[in-house]
Amino acid sequence: MKKLTKQFLCLFLVIGMLVCMVACGGTEETSSEAESVGDVSGTTSVEQNSEYLVDGVYTPKLGVLDKYKDMEFSVLVPGEGQGTYQSDDFTTTPGSGGIDYGDAYYEVVEARNDLVEEKYGVTLTVYKEDDSLSKAREDATAGTYLYDALVMSVGSMATLAQDGHLCELNSLENFDVDAPWWDASANEAYSINNKLYFTTGDITIMNKANVWSILFNKQMITDNSLENPYKLVDEGKWTFDKMIEMAKQVNTATSASDWQDPTVTYGMVTAYGDIFQFFGGSGLTLCVKDTSDTPEFVFGSEESITITQHVLEEMNGAAWKIYAQDCTGGTNVWTDSFALFNDGRALFRPSGFTAVTKCRFQASMEFGILPMPKMSDTQDGYYTITSGSFVAGILKNCEDPEFSAYMLDAYAAGAKQLITPAYIDVNLKWKSLRDEESQEILEYIFDHIVYDSGLVYNFGNVSGMFQTLAQNATTDVASSLDGIRDQILTQIDQVVTDYESDM
Repeated sequence: MKKLTKQFLCLFLVIGMLVCMVACGGTEETSSEAESVGDVSGTTSVEQNSEYLVDGVYTPKLGVLDKYKDMEFSVLVPGEGQGTYQSDDFTTTPGSGGIDYGDAYYEVVEARNDLVEEKYGVTLTVYKEDDSLSKAREDATAGTYLYDALVMSVGSMATLAQDGHLCELNSLENFDVDAPWWDASANEAYSINNKLYFTTGDITIMNKANVWSILFNKQMITDNSLENPYKLVDEGKWTFDKMIEMAKQVNTATSASDWQDPTVTYGMVTAYGDIFQFFGGSGLTLCVKDTSDTPEFVFGSEESITITQHVLEEMNGAAWKIYAQDCTGGTNVWTDSFALFNDGRALFRPSGFTAVTKCRFQASMEFGILPMPKMSDTQDGYYTITSGSFVAGILKNCEDPEFSAYMLDAYAAGAKQLITPAYIDVNLKWKSLRDEESQEILEYIFDHIVYDSGLVYNFGNVSGMFQTLAQNATTDVASSLDGIRDQILTQIDQVVTDYESDM
């Protein structure tokens, strides 16, 4: 009875939260021309997922199978030693060194856990380990059968897949790859030669936490009589060049060394790694798939080189921006650069949603969320490139792979119903205010994530090439690419060979 009472309380809190998401009222406008963002509303409709809805609740097609009742479902996830990148998908309190998503979020996680345990008659056990890859390998080779499922970093899971330790998900009868809680774009990117060893979706918030957006200072927009960014997005005019134009208008810095002067304002606080994210805003990827579902490395086309060079040309030596890595002489370059934006001294900040969440609790001013800018106003939409960050998979030697698949679907369905909306809500709160335009844009961003198999496997450390180009203030993209091309192609061949040999 106590458990059911707790469950109903959690559900009441969830329902109240979701109602507030719809009903909460006004927000400060950034200019007199502010209006809603009409063409960036989410595209996923309830009707599209109707076959998975039972009385309005996302439900796996298998329903409840009596043969699995009274079993324990154990899941391995990254632990507190990973800091910001630890798992908050199954545990119900914030971990040390990570992000505290707030009581309402953890109550929803607890509600999902309780609902699945009650409905399916199982017990959840979470192994939160700092070195989850080593723990998974130990279990795979020792035959200890500790973990029914893994939810961990995409890099770790790719390593396990290439080592032959993971189940091919399409071969499991109880895994519903087409369910709306698994991201179809991720399935396509992660699959190689039509073999899928891991995927992502609502099972984890971390596939969204590392998606990039542009944060902007609302008051700075008003004070400088700049164009309303939301309207630019709505009209399809939010571009990389427009962003730079606006950044230059507010900038008062003359060099990176000005960052410790509290009277100086920058147009943007950024980082070397953001160069790749700006490229990804074009909708282009490092790899595409050929007809046999094999990755084909396509970065190096004239269009991709031109776009990357344009980004670097604008960023190299520009006084209107500061790289986080240039905030030297202080406490910590990342903490200090983050504070520049939080303290209202920069107009824009490219950020993963881990930083967005932190800003919601730390920023001294009101800010909004924008998608990564287009590279031209003729582009058909706004895109954000990602590897997916955290993914789910199943070790081959677990006690019952079909049970693991069955439970992953159950927990992911519950997460789609409860946890994903709660996570979105966390990133939309600013004190007592709600930014309705940012809500539409955030949902649009999450609906237009571009998964790139080239980034997942990071063939030849190609993502590092972008950072090196920024650090060295060079635009010689073609020569840098030529230096790693053979390594890229060799590693692609190796992944294909590893997957082909896995039976």
